[in-house]
Amino acid sequence: MQHERVPIYVELRDGDGRPVRRLPDPSGGTFDAAGDFDRFVNESYIGLGQDLDLSTLGKIDPYADTEMHPDHMAALLEDIAQVLPRAKAGPELRGLLRLQVMAKACAADPDSAMVWIGD
Repeated sequence: MQHERVPIYVELRDGDGRPVRRLPDPSGGTFDAAGDFDRFVNESYIGLGQDLDLSTLGKIDPYADTEMHPDHMAALLEDIAQVLPRAKAGPELRGLLRLQVMAKACAADPDSAMVWIGD
């Protein structure tokens, strides 16, 4: 029996560790977390193209929690820019666009952190 991994999702948290709610969703409305981009995390992106150099997404452990601070956001935004053209329409693209919004918000708030919640 093969174990199927639980998808990763990401929350933006304020300086007190509380999730930031009601971020503006690029698709309309608001959102509280991002997900559906697992194939670009860690080693899963191998085979998507030799031109990818995912210095941040490539280091996320899909089985553990990872915390990133504002100083990591420039590199994360570069990774997102690389994978957006390869995103499948629908949930994957929407998840990456939400991740981009979260990364920009985190970069703008020195007390915030993005928490990647793995399996």
